[in-house]
Amino acid sequence: MWENTATSSKIDLRSGEMIHTTKGTVEMGSNNPKQQIQQQVQETSQLQIKLQLVLDKLHQRGDQKSARKVAELLHKHTTKELSIAFCGHFSAGKSSFINEILEEAILPASPIPTSANVVQIKNGEELAHVHFFEGESLEILPPVSFEHVKAYCKNGDQVEAVEYQYPFEKLPSDMVILDTPGVDSTDDAHRISTESALHLADVIFYVMDYNHVQSEVNLKFIKELQDKEKKIYLIVNQIDKHREEEIPFATYNERIMESFGDWGIIPASIYFTSLKETRHPLNDLSIVKETLQILRQDKLDILPKTIERALIQVLDEHKEWQLDQRAEEMERHEQAIHSVGDLPNDVGETLRIKKDKLTTIQTETAEAKEDFINQTKRILENANITPFEMRELAERYLESQQKGFKVGLLFAGKKTQEERELRSAGFRSDLGERVKTQVEKFIHEHIITFLKDQNFYTPATFDKVQELTVPISEEFVASHVKPGAGHTGNAVLHYTKDLAHSIKLEYQKRVQRLMEDYFERLEEHMQESTKELTVEVEKLERVHHAQEAITLLHMELEQQYEELNSILVKTVETLDQTETENLITKYLNRSYKKVRGDELPSSIIKQKEDVQKQEGTQDTFNQNDPAKLVKGLHETASFLKGIHGFQTIVDDLKKRAGKIENQTFTVALFGAFSAGKSSLANALFGEKVLPVSPNPTTASINKISPVTKDHPHGTVCVQMKTTAQLVQDVKQALQIFNMEVLGLEEAVPAIKSMISKNEHLELDANKKTHFHFLKAFLTGWEEMKTKLGTLQQVTLDEFEAYVAQEEKSCFVEWIEVFYDCPFTRQGLTLVDTPGADSINARHTDVSFDYIKNADAILFVTYYQHAFSKADREFLIQLGRVKDAFAMDKMFFLVNAADLANNEEELELVCDYVEDQLTAYGIRHPRLYPVSSLLALKEKENRPFEHPFLESSLMNDFEHAFSDFIQSDLVEMSLHAAQTDLNRAVALFDHFVQQAKLGSEEKKKLQLQYSTNKVKLAGYIEGYATESFYTLLKQEVNELVYYIKQRTLLRFSDFFKESFNPAVIREDGRNMKEQLIRCLHELVTDIFHNLSQEVRATTVRTENFIRKSLNSWQKELEAEAQKVESQLSLRMLEAEEFTPFKVESSFPSISTKLEKQTLGHYRNSKAFFEKNEKQKMAQFLEDQLSPLMDSYLKESSQELTHHYKVELENSLGEVKKYILRQLEDYYEGMQSALEQEQDIPQLERVLQQIQQHKK
Repeated sequence: MWENTATSSKIDLRSGEMIHTTKGTVEMGSNNPKQQIQQQVQETSQLQIKLQLVLDKLHQRGDQKSARKVAELLHKHTTKELSIAFCGHFSAGKSSFINEILEEAILPASPIPTSANVVQIKNGEELAHVHFFEGESLEILPPVSFEHVKAYCKNGDQVEAVEYQYPFEKLPSDMVILDTPGVDSTDDAHRISTESALHLADVIFYVMDYNHVQSEVNLKFIKELQDKEKKIYLIVNQIDKHREEEIPFATYNERIMESFGDWGIIPASIYFTSLKETRHPLNDLSIVKETLQILRQDKLDILPKTIERALIQVLDEHKEWQLDQRAEEMERHEQAIHSVGDLPNDVGETLRIKKDKLTTIQTETAEAKEDFINQTKRILENANITPFEMRELAERYLESQQKGFKVGLLFAGKKTQEERELRSAGFRSDLGERVKTQVEKFIHEHIITFLKDQNFYTPATFDKVQELTVPISEEFVASHVKPGAGHTGNAVLHYTKDLAHSIKLEYQKRVQRLMEDYFERLEEHMQESTKELTVEVEKLERVHHAQEAITLLHMELEQQYEELNSILVKTVETLDQTETENLITKYLNRSYKKVRGDELPSSIIKQKEDVQKQEGTQDTFNQNDPAKLVKGLHETASFLKGIHGFQTIVDDLKKRAGKIENQTFTVALFGAFSAGKSSLANALFGEKVLPVSPNPTTASINKISPVTKDHPHGTVCVQMKTTAQLVQDVKQALQIFNMEVLGLEEAVPAIKSMISKNEHLELDANKKTHFHFLKAFLTGWEEMKTKLGTLQQVTLDEFEAYVAQEEKSCFVEWIEVFYDCPFTRQGLTLVDTPGADSINARHTDVSFDYIKNADAILFVTYYQHAFSKADREFLIQLGRVKDAFAMDKMFFLVNAADLANNEEELELVCDYVEDQLTAYGIRHPRLYPVSSLLALKEKENRPFEHPFLESSLMNDFEHAFSDFIQSDLVEMSLHAAQTDLNRAVALFDHFVQQAKLGSEEKKKLQLQYSTNKVKLAGYIEGYATESFYTLLKQEVNELVYYIKQRTLLRFSDFFKESFNPAVIREDGRNMKEQLIRCLHELVTDIFHNLSQEVRATTVRTENFIRKSLNSWQKELEAEAQKVESQLSLRMLEAEEFTPFKVESSFPSISTKLEKQTLGHYRNSKAFFEKNEKQKMAQFLEDQLSPLMDSYLKESSQELTHHYKVELENSLGEVKKYILRQLEDYYEGMQSALEQEQDIPQLERVLQQIQQHKK
């Protein structure tokens, strides 16, 4: 029994301290009433003026969302309505709680999620307002039906909020109740609506389910509300679930209080309630109602505080809005900063130092060159190569060059010429020597000194400098003689001066030619040494500019914020009310489409209920119209075709469109034989297509597919088994009879012999199954042996024979029927698989492939049949992989529901099946009772009678199944396509913006893009992927490790099934053979379980690889966006992996083990009644454990090797795909920057494709 001393925890509003009160009491603060009223009046007046001023400012700045909230606060201030909001997670009982308070069933309430939008309830004349996310709001005039209100409350996909007004007896006219969607809703629209509505809430009652109080969703949301200074009361609902014998209430209460304390949550009060058991001793429901009354009485104190806190919150939101408005500008500056990488603490000072250093280096280089040239000039200017001492030689040379110069009388001509040559040689020799000592020597020394100083000097350089000379030739000195000038003193002086000038000028030219290469090298050296410094200076200048711009922007925003904030902290004067009233009208008045409640179509109620039955997915699907999306994909691809950098995107969009246009889904049909699978399939088709196979041993895989151009309606393709496949099947069957064969021709006489020996014997079930298969093989061998491995095309009439006649069907691998019916027109292919108890070992792999790869799975069981062992193992396999799939694609059908005597019996059977499925690891199965017999009659419009079934129940299943196909499978592909489309539009938008930039910005971006491209490509190509292989190995090892643990947990069950009184009977039969057969069955079961676990591990491993690849791609994108914020990488979806072949051959049992096993058996009584069975079980577990370890070790190694190759291939494909996207992106951006673009045309294209973006 509970003690009747339940307490509630409260927070004193003024002291902020936690207090505890017993049931029925809520403490209130007290002040002088007169002083309180005067203060309230004064504060109220000031608050209204402040609200008006803030509204005016927000309106001027264009922040309509914030302005609307302030207008709502002004309205709240005027009406003095106390808003009570109820929040909580789905199905916590919020709506039920409100109904209890109102004492009216106004809100939809059930165990499944109900209210899907914000619902506002108030007292007044009957009226309802329905606000939609899109389109005009609706005003429902009296009479307003509760059912209509409920329907709109459930429609969270289209309806944003519902306001309902009614003359409630229990709701005061000055109180408003708010019901919100579950806080655990993943819908952004729901979350935004909830947060938007809560800013008006004065008090929040947060409702939690008794079992989920400590969930992170609850605690996090409550903490967020508390951080916004909301007044929060916590309600722990459904306290009737409490069981004192399981946990004392004091302990439970202590634990949840400890959780709140850990999160820093201090609620105004905590209540424990039950709407189901109103007399429950822990029920605080009456206190909650009393609290509501007290809150109403205290509203004049509560309302101003709510409004002030909400106003502060609005100002903070406005500040964020302003930041959003300047986001592009801010992002541009931040991008300039982030593009540099690591930055010094003081960018400005670092920039100054680096610029000074750059200037110094550039100046030193220029000065070195200039100093060399000046020094060369000085050397030449100071060189006196025609001094007074040589003028006599110059005068004699000039004299010899005169026209009348003659020496001697005899042979005068010859002597004169000899004299001229003699004088010239003497003059040139003297002049040349003077040039070498006065010019050339110093020039050589000067050059070599310079080259050494600049580190250009080498032995080869020395030789090159030594070659620098000006030869004093006869022609050179003669060319400076002026005809008729004579050889007077003045003439000699002018001649030597001109000659010296020419010599020096020639030296200057030759030095210049020699030094040109060195000067170039000097400049290159300077450029190289300052290259990095120049880049750093340019980057720092951009960063410095960006930092200054950001600082100014923040200062501007802070100034604007302070302008608003100052309104709140100072006393303000009265202002003109007219403009404020106009603004309030502008922001609060909505246009409504008015309609009377009785004029609303009744289909609204049914439609919304149907939405709930379909788990709210149909509307989501309707958001993406496949035809419209395909059109958008094709149009966008067409517009972008030919634009540089968009080819990969164009190809991807076309592929997406093609997949949607030609989308098909595979539905795998499983179930035990005789469960009515074929009958159910025919019911789905609406007519008899599949014949019923009388013998499970010969069943093949039957596909019913949509018609194609090459395969019209009625086409049937039959794939015959290959010789190798048939040999495998025959050998497996003969092994049961201890017979071995090598080939089919050898098998025929062996089978004849086996039949003659066993035909009249009583065979066990396993032998009997294989016996029938071998007998059918023998019967059809002569007719079918020539068709092995071929693909036969037959008619629908012939098709039945290949399925129903055992002597043909045992030679068939698969059959595909192309059939036109409503089912296949949806793009669905139904695969009727071999039964779970098929004897064909190959079918185990085939079945698993369909489990893994089928888009949907239907498992059929029969109404009056319990699950067989084969069914159980198959279902356990489904349970192993169910949660590994991205979505629940499994449907379970209890066929032959028409056999039920009444509804209670049918429900009992379904409950039993559900319990069994749960026990097999299939949690929350989608289970449907159906009657395929009645369903086929319905679709053929044939009447039927049944004691209580009005229909076949097939419609419920088909409705849910169709919803799954359309809303889950189709929507998934549509969502992926829409995402690609949105990304393409966004990238093209960026392309257009780049093309519109100015030339200077384009030049800067070109350099930046080139750098970024190299950087990102290098990062991706150089990414070390070794860790992926290490993690893969760890994952496989861990997965395989737990296989043995799970198998050992089932060992006892396997042993009991193999060694049980039904098969071990001392009735004259050979006990030794019975025990050996039991041993073999145990080993087969154990290792079959291991192999199935390994198959399930392949799914988990492939999921691990997919997640790793997705995570890696996201990481690469995140890193890429640090460098290139506009770059959005498309994810490469991992293709189907090469199937891993699971070893189906199990270890052979040694004779020694057989003998040891027999040694643990004395007799049936001792075995089953004296614990000898447990001893044998422990012995066999110990003996088989090493064999299991060996099998799993080998499997682990093979799995690791196989999936390492798959991972390696996938990593390579991802890397290539991302690099291709990088190449395209930068090609496109460079194209936008380099080529002359037709901007108006680009903008027209952008406008066209933006219509397809969502």
